[in-house]
Amino acid sequence: MEEARQHPALRPGSRRPRDREATRRALLAAAIEVFAEHGYDAATTRAVAQAAGVNEQLIQRYFGGKAGLLLAIIERFGEQEHKCCALPPPCAGVEDEIRGFLEFQLEHVAAAGDVFKVALDRSLCDPEVAGAIGRQLAQSRVALLRQRLEALRGRGLIEQGADLEAAATALASLSFGLAFVDQLVFGADCARLQRVARHVAEIYAAGLAPRA
Repeated sequence: MEEARQHPALRPGSRRPRDREATRRALLAAAIEVFAEHGYDAATTRAVAQAAGVNEQLIQRYFGGKAGLLLAIIERFGEQEHKCCALPPPCAGVEDEIRGFLEFQLEHVAAAGDVFKVALDRSLCDPEVAGAIGRQLAQSRVALLRQRLEALRGRGLIEQGADLEAAATALASLSFGLAFVDQLVFGADCARLQRVARHVAEIYAAGLAPRA
């Protein structure tokens, strides 16, 4: 399963892993493919190891088993989001910033859909996975979006008393619902979701605007 070694969400390195980190990357990428194809419960560590081209015992050594492998996928994906993927380039105004954030998440989730499908499916019955997803959401999207909004407030574009933590949390949750639930699960039309993003941005920008 060569495509497992090239999954865009994790970008593993060489074809034949020769060290611990390269092996971990190969296993994480292979696990995404195997979990997505068979479902977490039906997937086996043997299938993951075969897809990665390594010994099955390395999954237990590096991740503590299949559950640890899934948690590591969520953690690695969250780290990558925090570094470079959670937000698009800064915008000049509040409405453009919010619209850009929502539209970016639509594209971002579509590109890494397998990660979200597997993680969300498991989170319904595993509190540890659900907690990991919540932490990654808070550490990447909420924190970074709040920083952007704080910068806009510093320029006088947002009401000084606005609760930007609440606004960022609500927008991050909305972006997740639009991008994952509506787009991936329900198969909503992308053009319709972009219209929703545009109108939400207008409403939020008006609500956050400085009072006269």
